Amino acid sequence: MSDTTRLKLPRIDAAQSQKHVTHNEALEMLDALLHLSVSARNVSSPPATTVEGMIVIVSATAQGAFASRSLNVAAFGDNAWRFYVPRLGWRAYVENEGLFYVFDGADWVQQRIDLQDVQNLRYAGIGTSADAQNPFSAKLNAALFAARSAAEGGTGDLRFTLNRSQSTNVVSQLYQSNWSGRAETGLMGDDKYRIKVSADGSVWKDALFADPATGRVFFPNGASDLVASTSVTTGTPAAFFLSAPMRGALPDGALFWMVPHVPNATALNVDPTLQIDQIDAVPLSLKAFDGSTLPQGCLEAGKAIAVRKSGATYLAQVPRSVPALLNLVEDGGRFAGNPEPVSWAVATYADVTWITNLNGAVRANYGLARPGTTLNSNIADLLNKIRPTAAQASGSEFFVQQVTAGTGVTLPVTVQSTLYYPVLSSVRNVGRGITAGAYFRVLSGSVVLASSETIPRLLIDGVAHNIAADTPARLFNAASGWKHLQMWLTPANGSTTSLWPIRATPGTILLFALPSIVQGLETIPWDIGSMPSYRVWR
Repeated sequence: MSDTTRLKLPRIDAAQSQKHVTHNEALEMLDALLHLSVSARNVSSPPATTVEGMIVIVSATAQGAFASRSLNVAAFGDNAWRFYVPRLGWRAYVENEGLFYVFDGADWVQQRIDLQDVQNLRYAGIGTSADAQNPFSAKLNAALFAARSAAEGGTGDLRFTLNRSQSTNVVSQLYQSNWSGRAETGLMGDDKYRIKVSADGSVWKDALFADPATGRVFFPNGASDLVASTSVTTGTPAAFFLSAPMRGALPDGALFWMVPHVPNATALNVDPTLQIDQIDAVPLSLKAFDGSTLPQGCLEAGKAIAVRKSGATYLAQVPRSVPALLNLVEDGGRFAGNPEPVSWAVATYADVTWITNLNGAVRANYGLARPGTTLNSNIADLLNKIRPTAAQASGSEFFVQQVTAGTGVTLPVTVQSTLYYPVLSSVRNVGRGITAGAYFRVLSGSVVLASSETIPRLLIDGVAHNIAADTPARLFNAASGWKHLQMWLTPANGSTTSLWPIRATPGTILLFALPSIVQGLETIPWDIGSMPSYRVWR
């Protein structure tokens, strides 16, 4: 009687008697070895308790009835043990370990994947399922990345690298709450490192970004935790106590907010030498942003004051009342001649030379804002924005300009995959800093605000506007309506600068009205409307 080559199953020979015995023996072997599952391995002698169908792997140190059967597969049936010599490649599931073992020709070894050779996986999931959107997915409670030391053949360093294809793409880490985004950090649409936050996962705001060219950090929506308070009382010197995150040496140019707090006080007197607690060891001078001496009683209790360190001096942005704001523009931004007409009425449109066209833009008279007459609907919308209905009849008249963007292609910026080009400019020496404002409305096409100048703050209708983010919030079109643009300009050393960061797609048509320039870094109400120039008072 011969056996099969691989499993050594007994064959039924020709003219063999009792063929059923041979056949049944082969079936017993198949029953034991096919889909091999053993209750245990490394079993040195027959278990004290046996059951029909029990299968074990004999240990290398077999004894008793298992002697000389080392590493065999032992199957119990018909009240007897049968032994099968393993061959190369046999696999067995060991039930009490929950592991697979394979016979390598010399021993039973645990079957495992050599991770050094796993390449180009399509999906990988740890504790969860991966899919096409998330080819690598992990659901766990902790993760550890440790540097390989020099003794282990490494350097002791550990760098976690995230790379994007180009600067217009995004490389970031997104933090979610119940699968809704709340914070994101990384490079998003440009080369500035950003931290963005959201209250609902839909509307996002920049909390911080760092300029890669200068290393300067900006807080587009303010830094409420960087607040200084004071225990000053009216008529006495003050000491500003800073919150814990700010204590320590502040670099030159550092900007923070001071909130004077005095019970039952409406204004604070100012001492020229004020102590900045836990930052500077000696009292330092506090002056206005333009370097002038602060007047007595100019600090209002409970109102935030911007303070910037400049060498040994702290410069405070002191709010002034709205009636004190005078427009430095000769015609008051009314496009009605130079000097500005003293009368509230204007008769003739006059363009100005201090605004220049860029990239082939064209400016023209769009119409007169004269209450009491039939007005173009766009001009009527502007009057409704800046004046109560009852006050419109007595307000100053002004002209509105129409600006048509040309086809020039200089100084482009890319927002939402579209190129935008500057249309207007006003080059002036602005001194230590100015505040500029204007109203604009897009009739057709699209506009974004972008500038190469130093603009620490830009507001649209009184709300902080990010002129660097690559988001739909940057875009203004016909549906946006009238908007009031307000910005601070703080060029180094008061050098010549260029105003109006309005950039448009070629052929865009927009309206431009009531431009204003105010000396110093001020807060201009977005509904201030026409602001008289100093020429009216000469």
